Amino acid sequence: MSYRRCQAETGAGNLQRRIAYILVAGLLMLGLAACQRISAGNFVGKWQSSRAVTPIYLAANGEWEIRQDDGTILQYGVWRYADKKIIWSIKQGDRIIDDPTPVIAVDRTEFRLQERDGATSIFRRLD
Repeated sequence: MSYRRCQAETGAGNLQRRIAYILVAGLLMLGLAACQRISAGNFVGKWQSSRAVTPIYLAANGEWEIRQDDGTILQYGVWRYADKKIIWSIKQGDRIIDDPTPVIAVDRTEFRLQERDGATSIFRRLD
């Protein structure tokens, strides 16, 4: 094999390796972007649920309330994000009832929860 031919093949091999490295790096970056870290802060705000007419407010201190525009509170309780679920807690009589709902998807403008009956609730950000 001549020196020039060997040099040309080595150059082609280097180019292929560089392209492969760039592709792998790009895929890793996409994978990391898809693996966003979800925290309670993603859910704080005013939301419109697909299952209710009145907005729900999720506060950073862990309280939630369904409040009408005139300030009347229809329902309230506490919430927390744990184990990829939002756990809603309400008091009924002298008992506290937890309703864990798995988070299916979340982004800046909406999140989706899997309800006990199998339905999906969609919450769209209002603020």
